[in-house]
Amino acid sequence: MNTIAAISTPNAAGGIAMIRISGSEALTVAERVFQPVNGKKITEMQGYTCVYGSVSENGTVLDDAVLTVFRAPHSFTGEDTAEITCHGGIYVTKRILSLVYAAGASPAGPGEFTKRAFLNGKMSLTQAEAVMDVIRAEGEYALRQASMAREGRLGTEMRALSGQLVSLLAALSYWMDDAEEEPPELDHSTMLKTLNDMQERMFALSNHYRDGRILREGIRTVLLGLPNAGKSSVMNWLCGSERSIVTAIPGTTRDVVREYIRIDDFTLVLSDTAGIRETGNEIEAIGIAQAKRESDQADLILYVIDASAGFSDYDRMLLNELEGRHVVVLWNKTDLTENPPPQLPFPVVECSAPSETDTRKLSSVLTDLFSEIRFSAVPSVMNERQNQLILKSAEHIGNAINGLEQNIPLDLLYTDLELAAKQLEEIEGEHIAEETVETVFSKFCVGK
Repeated sequence: MNTIAAISTPNAAGGIAMIRISGSEALTVAERVFQPVNGKKITEMQGYTCVYGSVSENGTVLDDAVLTVFRAPHSFTGEDTAEITCHGGIYVTKRILSLVYAAGASPAGPGEFTKRAFLNGKMSLTQAEAVMDVIRAEGEYALRQASMAREGRLGTEMRALSGQLVSLLAALSYWMDDAEEEPPELDHSTMLKTLNDMQERMFALSNHYRDGRILREGIRTVLLGLPNAGKSSVMNWLCGSERSIVTAIPGTTRDVVREYIRIDDFTLVLSDTAGIRETGNEIEAIGIAQAKRESDQADLILYVIDASAGFSDYDRMLLNELEGRHVVVLWNKTDLTENPPPQLPFPVVECSAPSETDTRKLSSVLTDLFSEIRFSAVPSVMNERQNQLILKSAEHIGNAINGLEQNIPLDLLYTDLELAAKQLEEIEGEHIAEETVETVFSKFCVGK
């Protein structure tokens, strides 16, 4: 593979910045741009060592810096790696990177350093995916789950499950080769129990996915209600700033406005949507359709009602459609009326956005609604790719269970068990298509 380079620190001014170079020619490239003060040749340096020096262009010093050397295979990527740590100015960092390119390195693609670590056997695919989860973690729970995956805990669980399947497949292969006796693993009741236990563990992992996603990414929250109920004012109240346009004109909000907010221990991925009503305005109708799509995918719906206008039949109809969902009704504009809130099967929070400043009542309701979601020491499925592969594997195991219950010949179960094992192995990156690998790492930032 060619030698690559990229800035691995954020694209912003800071105290220091770091440029990573990785590949068979990494040390040679670094030697062309970096001059150690002790005159030592970089290509002769040992791994895990640093040297102070400067980066020069045509004899002119651009910056003083520190260079760190990692020798293959004992580096993040498994390749020879050099890291230049310089002052964190945007201009000087990009100038140094340009020199590195001119010295023979190619620009790294998104996630290419981590992809090389995966391809060189330094980590499994779930561990590689967890690298970005650590970077994106918005809170303690998210960081702990990502760290567990990066340590290989999820991979251990996947290997245990696939190992059981491989053992069954080996027993089936032995038996199908005209063995005189049936292996004990293929006893009908024993095999049925094994497969049922495996499928139950897979469904448990998948069920943890939603809870894990909420802990990592936040609660997908949608503001719904009639036009002029005060949704945009509620959005601004919760954000602590004027994030949405507020007017007395119904139908002002057309697009979905999204923001991350923290309310005590909860992160809400909050979306302000168009007011829902019957309309002949084509553009407004598109916004209303978007609002309904957002609500279908939401973990939580904050339904806003204008207390001064009262609880309408249309409000009742919309709330009836949300039965069984996590819904909190915000009885808004209480500063304009003394109308009491209606009796509803959902929790009701009285407020007067945008003058409201206290979120403790809402925080208390969120605690009640999401009290079942707690950090678990059990490894969590981290993304939809992993979740879908687990569900597909469970489906193939379900087919084998149905076959056993119908007493079909054992050799007819082989294909489903083999496919189930392959789905689990793909989670860890075994037997995985190249385009899938490219898709996974395309979501990474450049420099990681």
